[in-house]
Amino acid sequence: MKKLIYRVDDRFIHGQVLEGWINYLHIKDIMIVNDVIAQDSIRASIYKSTLPAGSKFSVYSINDFCEKKPYLKIKKKYVLIIVGSIDDLLKIEETFSSNIYFNIGCIADNSHDVCINDSVFLSLNDFHKLQSLSENYDLYFHKVPWEKPVIFSNNQRV
Repeated sequence: MKKLIYRVDDRFIHGQVLEGWINYLHIKDIMIVNDVIAQDSIRASIYKSTLPAGSKFSVYSINDFCEKKPYLKIKKKYVLIIVGSIDDLLKIEETFSSNIYFNIGCIADNSHDVCINDSVFLSLNDFHKLQSLSENYDLYFHKVPWEKPVIFSNNQRV
């Protein structure tokens, strides 16, 4: 698995993220990139309080994340960057490189046009956005690292 893990999860930090990603991969650097949470110190504090001791937790607005590129300063094995939507992921596209693992973990769009697995339900619009993104990157749909992912890539379609 690559060093930078970009995860789309509309619940941000919860049991699957804590046990499945952070603890399982021994991730010490966790970032949430979301304009709403960046303005809500109480919600950010709640997320921080759930993390294991020794974790480094940061919250960035989309613009700050793109400007500061904080993940470039981290030398640890893994960095988990969590966004809440496909739109937020695409807004930080300028930060993408070939050293990224894209995990689509949990999205429950109300329209439910496309069901990828039991935790990802996309609007047709978001599905098309991911199709476009998959022209340059492989996308992995799974809740936890040991679960076999559904792979969405430029040569394979869901």
